[in-house]
Amino acid sequence: MKTILITGASSGIGKSTVELFAKKAWNVVATMRDPSKAKEFNWPENVLVLKLDVTNKKEILNARKKAEEKFGNIDVLVNNAGYALIGAIETCSEKQIRDQFETNFFGAVNVIKEFLPRMRERNSGTLINISSIAGKAVFPHYGYYCATKCSIEAVSEALWYNLIHTSVRVKIIEPGTIQTQFYAKGMEIGEIKIPFYEKTADKQLTGIKTEGRTDPKVIAELIYKAATDNSRKLRYHAGQFSTSLLLLRKILPDSAFMWLVRKKFNI
Repeated sequence: MKTILITGASSGIGKSTVELFAKKAWNVVATMRDPSKAKEFNWPENVLVLKLDVTNKKEILNARKKAEEKFGNIDVLVNNAGYALIGAIETCSEKQIRDQFETNFFGAVNVIKEFLPRMRERNSGTLINISSIAGKAVFPHYGYYCATKCSIEAVSEALWYNLIHTSVRVKIIEPGTIQTQFYAKGMEIGEIKIPFYEKTADKQLTGIKTEGRTDPKVIAELIYKAATDNSRKLRYHAGQFSTSLLLLRKILPDSAFMWLVRKKFNI
């Protein structure tokens, strides 16, 4: 029986991925900052819930050791933990910016560095990094979040090259907008008040927060495909706007694409 470890497993994509792989008879290590949240989920016995804050290297090490003690080797690692810092570039404090990168970027890198050596030694395993369409297209008020996802894209692609002569595979998942608590609880607002931006921010963000979004189970299925297809394919995308937006970003000149973004955000 194979084993998967998922960070940020208490809600949204992470939670849906835990439930799908558990149903597929995998051993699942569901990690989260607050394991008490999992008590209400009634997950089966093949799910091990562990405390893991990706900004804490000691907790990453402890999670790996406990996971291996319970299930043995970790076959698939899913870097899913993260949140969005939103606001105009000037409205986010240095601490907010650093915290955003500590979780979304350095946190993912810390987890990779803890688990990848064992995969290389075994010459087996799959790393799956959850990026976003925001890793390919930048949106107003999401500049720092987009920057972390662009960084994840770059590191993942570099890892693909680093590991091409091994049997360790690297995958990137690029979801569109998803129907999760991310938009209600997974966002932090820039704390510097600047009237120039306050006049327009609410209007520009309303449409993105309220429109129809994709069930996270769709992304969980995509993660399962990436984990099991045994291919060298790097990027997978699904969810609201993902296919159309990524295609437009690829074929349109900057001026045309940015005009579409301005229209979408009422700029």
